[in-house]
Amino acid sequence: MIRKVFEIMIKDYTTVDAFWGIRRVQKIVEKDHYDCFPVIENGEIVGILTRNDLITAHPNRIVLDAMSGRCKYIDENESVWSAKELFEDESSQILIVTHGDEVTGVIMKSAVDIESGKHVDMLTGLYKSSYIIHKSQKLLDQGGEISIIFFDVNNFGYINKKYGHTVGDNILKEISKILKECVPADTFLCRYGGDEFALLTGKCAEDCEVLAQSVLNRVRQHNFICDINVGISAGIAGGKKRCNSRDGDMYKNITNLINLASLASTKAKKEKENLVLGFSGTIDEMAI
Repeated sequence: MIRKVFEIMIKDYTTVDAFWGIRRVQKIVEKDHYDCFPVIENGEIVGILTRNDLITAHPNRIVLDAMSGRCKYIDENESVWSAKELFEDESSQILIVTHGDEVTGVIMKSAVDIESGKHVDMLTGLYKSSYIIHKSQKLLDQGGEISIIFFDVNNFGYINKKYGHTVGDNILKEISKILKECVPADTFLCRYGGDEFALLTGKCAEDCEVLAQSVLNRVRQHNFICDINVGISAGIAGGKKRCNSRDGDMYKNITNLINLASLASTKAKKEKENLVLGFSGTIDEMAI
């Protein structure tokens, strides 16, 4: 699982006073090589001074006049995925970490990029499963429904044995590229493991069949390396109506849903269309 903000935040961080001169802060940067600083006025953080601010500001100005960064806050118990999303929405390089009303540290964009990078599959460039779980939780917290489409490459073990793992890796990269091209912008994709891929949508299960079928067709029509006839199977699991309240252990519910979609994709290997709608009900029923 991906780590929490408090696990990678900086507890002993350097602040600068809003009324210090820029030249004074520049000397600190020359010595300690910091990229940005929380700015303090009357004991409270009022903004962020970045390295770019220091480069463009006149050395005789004060920090308060030169700072361009706004304060963005994140709770220390949020996941690194949440921090990454905040950084994507803002140009800031730093977030202020809080616990209740207390400031407990800062977290740098560079640290978040390093941590989230550990959850990127090196072969395909897709995120790993923790990304899907985080996005599922977020959609459920917003009161929406979720569905999972689970894709599984047919006879992949045989392909690896006959043609070698290098060819197998090439096929996985091609399939991931097809998935990226096929899936809508409001869906979330990951390489779940091995020859398995998972796609999260905010749609009801029945509404996912057309999308799943379009992916299967694209794979069938694609010209793979060595003219290998590659097919994939898809299993769908998800809800059929939206509800505003959520009960039970949501993490357990989400992983159960993914497992049901995986089982459906295994069953789909025996079906002519290689597609199975494995479960349709409310997400709350997953815990039963």
